[in-house]
Amino acid sequence: MRGASGRRLASARLALVLLLAAPASWAADVAILKSSDVPAWRPALDGLRRTAPSHPFTEYDLNGDKAEAERVLGQLKGKGTILVAMGPLAATAARELAPENPLVFCMVQDPAKLGLLDAPHTTGVAFSIPVKNQLAVFRLVHPRAVKVGVIFNEANTGRLIQEAKAAAGVVHLAIVERPVTSDKQVPEALRSLLGGSGAVDALWLTPDPMLLGDEARRFVLGETLKAGKPVYSFSSALVSEGALVSNGPDIGSIGEQVGELVNRLAGPGESGKIEMLIPRAELVINKKVAEKLKIEIPVDALRAASKVF
Repeated sequence: MRGASGRRLASARLALVLLLAAPASWAADVAILKSSDVPAWRPALDGLRRTAPSHPFTEYDLNGDKAEAERVLGQLKGKGTILVAMGPLAATAARELAPENPLVFCMVQDPAKLGLLDAPHTTGVAFSIPVKNQLAVFRLVHPRAVKVGVIFNEANTGRLIQEAKAAAGVVHLAIVERPVTSDKQVPEALRSLLGGSGAVDALWLTPDPMLLGDEARRFVLGETLKAGKPVYSFSSALVSEGALVSNGPDIGSIGEQVGELVNRLAGPGESGKIEMLIPRAELVINKKVAEKLKIEIPVDALRAASKVF
């Protein structure tokens, strides 16, 4: 009896040792590939590191350059490193240049268009909530705004704009488009929306990487405020910088869900396709900007907000 009891005790101790050792043995090298360094994405990086702390992370800023993506991925290809791709350039380059590496994408507006949803060894976190819901909340926050301007790059957010045009009538809005192909065209496009007899009532800043760099973002927010027009956005970080309202995915929750996927990919026994995750949505309002622009925010909108600046 003592022999059987001793064996059971030894087995229990061994199981405990293995359980305590498992997280360290499951740690994996993780390369974070950023299409560009977008400050609004920083909460996602913080959420990722917070949710998957056992993995060593290395960040690479691709600076919007395909050649830089090729150089970086040439170093990572075939090493078993888990790739976290932020933005469309990083995601497509990772899948094309290092198809054997596990990939978790995020900050990609249209993953289906880029062929990411059906790609092997690939999963990710969505970067959108239904566009009709976004527009409805914008109308709730600023009921008097009817004409909403948007500057966008067709390759980045063209499908989102088409969805918005289809949904705008339902919430009694009109979308005024200004497509651009480079950041040099942004100032002229913005001036055409803010001035003249056809001036818009508000500007919608979408998750288009072309508009989210420091210089472009500050220019858009500054010039729109000078013109006395509010900016609608998708990110609470942009609201803290001067946008009136955001209704979009909780950027921090995107990072947390990316961390969950990294943990799953690094752990033992994970097989088969891992479906794309959907982040939380949040409504954030900048009441100080509203007061500066003499916009009265309805009480119902303030009550529905997750955060008010």
